[in-house]
Amino acid sequence: MNKKGNTEDLMKSYLVYLILLVVFLAGMLLVIYGQRQGADIWSDYYSKEIVKVIDFSNAGDKICLDVHRPSVIAKDNEVRSYSEIFSIDNKNKDICVKLSKGIKRCYNYFNSVEIVNLDFKLAEGRNENNEIVNILCFDIVKSGVENAA
Repeated sequence: MNKKGNTEDLMKSYLVYLILLVVFLAGMLLVIYGQRQGADIWSDYYSKEIVKVIDFSNAGDKICLDVHRPSVIAKDNEVRSYSEIFSIDNKNKDICVKLSKGIKRCYNYFNSVEIVNLDFKLAEGRNENNEIVNILCFDIVKSGVENAA
């Protein structure tokens, strides 16, 4: 009857469960931190909406979108510069939106156009309530046409 051995075995099993609990809680905190202000959901939403706009547009269109909410979310989530929030890859026809560190959502557009003159304007426009908003503007040209600007 070695009671000391049983106590050590019991302590080791509790220690294993305690370590597993700490790992689980750390993982949950990382998921919650990543979802601050719904950055993942909003980046998914805005990338899909921009793709829809591009897919329904024609060559020669100039598009300006109110992107005040994603710019505020990105700044709160410590995205370093506004130029990182929206990126366009004409070669792969990708639109990417990054509203938190390290994570960006990309979607493809199907229209055979290219996006040029991407311009992020801070405090340039006004919404229907006459509040100052940030605007993302870009031009749509036929695929294969060089940017003249």
